[in-house]
Amino acid sequence: MKKGFSYTFGGMIGDIGGWLLLGILIAGAISFFVPVDFLGRYNMGGEFISLIVMLGVGIPLYVCATASTPIAAALILKGLSPGAALVFLLAGPATNASTITVIARLMGKRTAALYVASIAVCSITLGWMVNHLYRWFDIDVSRWVHTIGESAGSPFAVVSSAILLFLILRNFLPKMEGKVAGCGCEKPLA
Repeated sequence: MKKGFSYTFGGMIGDIGGWLLLGILIAGAISFFVPVDFLGRYNMGGEFISLIVMLGVGIPLYVCATASTPIAAALILKGLSPGAALVFLLAGPATNASTITVIARLMGKRTAALYVASIAVCSITLGWMVNHLYRWFDIDVSRWVHTIGESAGSPFAVVSSAILLFLILRNFLPKMEGKVAGCGCEKPLA
């Protein structure tokens, strides 16, 4: 149990914390600079085109799932369809230039092309299905966000955010255990 908590609140947060902060910063920039309903107003040429555009953005972009989640949420708030956001969430982390290069080098160009094509087809199909499910059930994502946004300033949310930020930043600070600050020598601290 101790090892599990140590990994969860130490190593794992250290691995994903930087990506999470990057995703939150990019999502914040999108939220600040992109006008409300910008993507919904222009609709990027229709439903299928928006799925293709997000596939085109997601495939070459090197962003992990941790960073892409807040970015997708910010894009949905600006009017992107949930299906197009899903395409971005699926295609972005699954395919990027380094992954495609490694697959091509180890398994051949044909396998790399099949890999990218299968990710593209599955992402677009699932994105299209999500859009139709949202329409069929008459689900409005922005309504959920406004309801959740009202509780974002609660003391629990603020304390939880501060704890998460502390845990992330703790992994970026130099380890001081058993070292005298500045000299790098191993001496017990008094």
